[in-house]
Amino acid sequence: MKASSSKDKKKAIQLLDLKRANNIAITLSRFKSSNAEIKNAILTLDEGLLSLEQLQMLLTLLPTPDEIRMLKSYKGEVEKLGPSEQFLHTMAKIPKVEARVQGFIFKQEFNARKSELKDKVTLVASAAKRVIESVKFKGILEITLALGNFMNSGHQLGNAQGFSIESVLMLSGIRSGSNKKITLMHYLAALTASKEPSLLDFSHDLRDCRDAANIPREALSLELNQLQQCCDELRDTLSDLTQPKQDKKEHDSSTSTFLQIMTHFHKTASGELGEVTEKMELLDKRFKALAKYFGEDPKSFKPNDFFKNVAVFCDEFEKSLEEIRQYQKEGSVGLEGLPMI
Repeated sequence: MKASSSKDKKKAIQLLDLKRANNIAITLSRFKSSNAEIKNAILTLDEGLLSLEQLQMLLTLLPTPDEIRMLKSYKGEVEKLGPSEQFLHTMAKIPKVEARVQGFIFKQEFNARKSELKDKVTLVASAAKRVIESVKFKGILEITLALGNFMNSGHQLGNAQGFSIESVLMLSGIRSGSNKKITLMHYLAALTASKEPSLLDFSHDLRDCRDAANIPREALSLELNQLQQCCDELRDTLSDLTQPKQDKKEHDSSTSTFLQIMTHFHKTASGELGEVTEKMELLDKRFKALAKYFGEDPKSFKPNDFFKNVAVFCDEFEKSLEEIRQYQKEGSVGLEGLPMI
């Protein structure tokens, strides 16, 4: 009986349901720090002790409002609680612990996310600028327009002033009557090689279009909005922590370092997000200019679809050029009317 009584005294008090307690215990086993060390790392923003991955795991372990109320109602010794309960008890002592951890996560991931967004905006803006400013691409389009008007001479479409990029891709589907392997794209490539060979490498000017095609404008806005929202939430957290508390000593000791570091970070992050916002506004202006340049409706203009069509056109042109060279080298029949290159 004595042994049993001793065992009962050592048995930890469990307040959490078994699943929640086990999840906390399993996740905490991946940390090499004590509860007190984790608490101090949150308060002092110690990136050496808490990595981004650990913070993201930690966010799932923080006590819920119901768990905080349950822990506050417990009047026994903390040391008698189970390991998971002791962890939650320690975390619950940190003012606005969830907001702090979220802010800590934002701080650690900000530079990478901001740089990636900025690079994408710069790339897409460069692609739009190159399309508009490429003299060689303009020359190719002029030849394409002349070819289209020639093919449609005598028809109401024979005096076109322009065309959409999407319609240009149809050249690969219009085949010769004498040789089904030959398309209007082949003829365009051969005509360009014969008359304006300096334009053949026009795709080099448009090299950013392929990558820009994989970056929807909506995705850029979403990421910028998410970063701005995190920045605004951090601002609110800092404002709340700055307000006087009843327990001023506890408030001061637990927030001074956080406030000092995060206030500086927030100011820096806000300024850098402002710069990205300006780049986004410039990007939208370039999109409008691009839509106008190609006679598209700016409201329905989808830049990534446009860049995809440009990239496909470049590929089809180069493919057709190589095929024509090979056909002429082999002396294939049905090439009458095609310029020799």
